[in-house]
Parts: sequence; C-alpha cells; structure tokens
Amino acid sequence: MNRNDQLIANDDGYGLDADFVSAKRPDLSGSIGGRMGSNSATPGATLGPQTAYTSSSLPGGYHSNTLDEPILTTIARDFGKVGRKTIQVLYPKGRDNALQEWDLWGPLFFCLSLAIIMSFMAPGQQASAVFTGVFALVCIGSCVVTLNCKLLGGHVSFFQSVCTLGYCISPMAIASLVSVLAHRIIITLPVVVVAVGWSISAAVGFLAGAQLANRRLLAVYPICLFYICIGWIIIIS
Repeated sequence: MNRNDQLIANDDGYGLDADFVSAKRPDLSGSIGGRMGSNSATPGATLGPQTAYTSSSLPGGYHSNTLDEPILTTIARDFGKVGRKTIQVLYPKGRDNALQEWDLWGPLFFCLSLAIIMSFMAPGQQASAVFTGVFALVCIGSCVVTLNCKLLGGHVSFFQSVCTLGYCISPMAIASLVSVLAHRIIITLPVVVVAVGWSISAAVGFLAGAQLANRRLLAVYPICLFYICIGWIIIIS
C-alpha cells in the first residue's frame, strides 16, 4: 500500500465533523418565543397595533371598543347621532362643527322616506316608478353635486358632502308629508317653497368650508337646481 492509500484509509471523515460539532454556535433558541409568545408588557413599552386599536382613540370618532356592546346600545347610539345631525340641519346653530363625522344612515333614511311618501301620492300603477325615480334622483343628484364640488377644487371629502346633502333633504321630506296630508296646492306650494329655501340655505352653509374661492357660484348653482327639482316633483305630485 502506497502512502496515498494509507492516508485515505486513516481518514474516515469523522475528524472534520468532530471539529465542526465541537465548534461554538450562537444560541438561537428563544428568539421567536421572546417576541411572539410573551404576553407580559414592560412598563413604558410602546403599544402594538392591536393594543392601540382597542385603546381610547378608535377610527370613526368612537372612544371605546364597540365590538362587544349590545346591539340595542349600538342602534340607540346611531339613532341619537342621526337625530342630532337632523336638528343641526333644521336649526343650523354652530355650523362650524356640524356634520364633521359623516354617516350614510341619515341620508338613506330621508331618501327612503321621501321616495315612499311620493309613491303614496302617485297613482297605483305608477307608485313603483315614482319610488324608483325619486330614489335614483336623490342618490345620483347628490353624487353629481359632490363631484362638481370636487372638480372645482373644493376641500371636502366625497362621503361628507353626500352626507350633508342627504341630511339637508329632511325639510323636503317634511314638505312632502304636509303635501300628502293637505291635498291642497294653496298649502303645499308655500310649504314646498320654504322647504326648498331651507334645504338650499343649510346645504350652502355646511359646504361653505370647501374653500372654493371665486368658484363658489358654480358650486351653489347645482345645489339649488338639485333641491328645486325635488320640490317641483313634490308640487306636481
């Protein structure tokens, strides 16, 4: 056996492995458990996303976690907000802070109320068509007026503008109810005129913070046309 064969026979492969095993390795245990598995919080530590979400500052203006509250409490709170915003439209005092937290429950309620009342005033065969037409007119008209305000450079969010226009329909809903009960044009006409002026005044006042500068007239004209069309439908019905 020559020298090379003897070296190969003596080297069984365990020498290198033994040196590798005996080498000091860094301790990697506890890295995941220390970050993910620990539930204890040290004083002064920064709150994580889940803790911040369930704290006192929640999206939408809520100051507590509402996921576990009773459904009746949620409904009562939402109806209370709709009532307060409706009063702000009917009695516009302190408009600077009115309708800052937008919602679509109030506009939907007044839109459905107006469409249902108008369908009652229509002939039997046209009730469905009148309901659909009034509902579509209010929804599409609010979106068009809002887009016009946005295109003119108004600093107002889309849903906040739709919310404001929807709440300002409340005087029109009241006028349509008076029209159903009165059935006389001599009573309906002045009530509708007052309701149209009331709605326009409220909508223009609430959207005054859009900062339209010299384009204010271009934004007010579609608002006036929107409520005048609804008032005209109430009169001819």
